Amino acid sequence: MQKAWNEMDRNYSVTRFETELSIDELLSKYFDFEKTHKLCSACSGYAQTWACPPFDFEPEDFFRQFSVFRLIVDRIDNAGAADVDEAQQRLFTEKDRYDQEMLDLEKSIPESYGLAAQECVQCKKCARLSGHPCVHPDKMRYSLEAIGCFPVELVHDKFGFDILWSDGESIPEYYLLVAGVLKK
Repeated sequence: MQKAWNEMDRNYSVTRFETELSIDELLSKYFDFEKTHKLCSACSGYAQTWACPPFDFEPEDFFRQFSVFRLIVDRIDNAGAADVDEAQQRLFTEKDRYDQEMLDLEKSIPESYGLAAQECVQCKKCARLSGHPCVHPDKMRYSLEAIGCFPVELVHDKFGFDILWSDGESIPEYYLLVAGVLKK
């Protein structure tokens, strides 16, 4: 399914892509926590938030609580962005909207769990850094990458396009927000 929309205060488009796959397919084709954990451990944000590894649970067991994954991808068009900062601001603005939408979907679908796009940004400084529990467990959600999945392959296989990044100087054609909802 594809859906495009523009809000009056937006001078760019966001196109939505959705599909569903079984948890078995997700785990067999796109999950390898060992590999993603190794990549995560090289990140400067590793163990800095409760949404990032290491975890006190097994990610595969977490997924096995569910039977279906509704993959939801928003493609944010960067045409007309004056510079890298403007394109990134579009991404950050849309991430806030997107993550809230995943939480709202979770509330509307019985026995589901919404995932977040990219890292958790609920707090300026996560309570994990001071050894305290998450102060927003109602809003903190894991990203696909953090819990062992490879969104690059998933998006390419399901929708036929790639995830693009900026090198800090160039503006990619688009940015993606990749997450969705796990359903029982």
